Amino acid sequence: MTLRALKSFDRRDLHKALKQGSFTLQLGPFSHLISGSSPALLDFLQDTYRDYSVEMSPSDVTEVLLNIRAPNLFRRFIRPQIMPDPGFDVPAVPLPKRMAPLAYEMGMNLSIALKCCRFVNIHAGVVADDHGAILMSAASGSGKSTLTAAMMQHGYRLFSDEFALLGLDEPLVHPYPRPISLKQETIPIVRELVGADWLSKTVSGTPKGDIAYYRARPEDLARAHVPAPVKLILFPKFETGANPFAQRLNPAEAIIRLVPASTNYSLLGEEAYKTLASLVENASAFELTYGTTEQSIDLVKQLTASH
Repeated sequence: MTLRALKSFDRRDLHKALKQGSFTLQLGPFSHLISGSSPALLDFLQDTYRDYSVEMSPSDVTEVLLNIRAPNLFRRFIRPQIMPDPGFDVPAVPLPKRMAPLAYEMGMNLSIALKCCRFVNIHAGVVADDHGAILMSAASGSGKSTLTAAMMQHGYRLFSDEFALLGLDEPLVHPYPRPISLKQETIPIVRELVGADWLSKTVSGTPKGDIAYYRARPEDLARAHVPAPVKLILFPKFETGANPFAQRLNPAEAIIRLVPASTNYSLLGEEAYKTLASLVENASAFELTYGTTEQSIDLVKQLTASH
């Protein structure tokens, strides 16, 4: 069966494939086999993943196996709960069934973070233009997702808001353009930037607060097979009222910050170190401090113009 846009399939066919465990999502370097029977999951996929390439039965080997299911038989019927099951033990807390979108996105993240060893995985946002990619690594709450979304409005294509996938045998980052996860106060900021039609419905009351997702654009998905060299490594830090400032980091400082941001550095060992060493040798690294989204964009523009 050939790949087609998810929106071209009938809802009944999508529901059947998810229930049977034959729903296959192809994205970037990975093929994902997804199963689940939650109406909330199907609603989310039909909305937020409408432009993604899928097929209703796997035609090749799949690398990610994800089942969105109840934690036990009891929780299928009494105060129904849901959780991601990627085929191995994960630190996932069962959620109310209506939070299936969050369970799905958590499961996708855990699958790549803990199972994929074809790349050095860095928790980071990545965007790119024709001159190369910008890798943005930061802790939660530092403004990474807002900056990623804002850069998309300034001529950059989305690679990922979760992972920089660095090739082991080539100095390139590979696209994995899933929806951008937005939390709490970042939701209205990004909604104003991109328009309400591009955001999913808000999932409220989650362990992380209110969450919404900014869909990847068709042009991001169309080039999801095209890697790019990294030209800038940024460590953004949002501080209310801060004056915008960019501090250059030397390669050793950059590696020290990137190692703990990698989800599989300890598994890959020397290969991971060589990959990161090559990365910082060929890209300039900066710590960014800013107080508004506009300031962060101006800083990035100044750095890209001079590097």
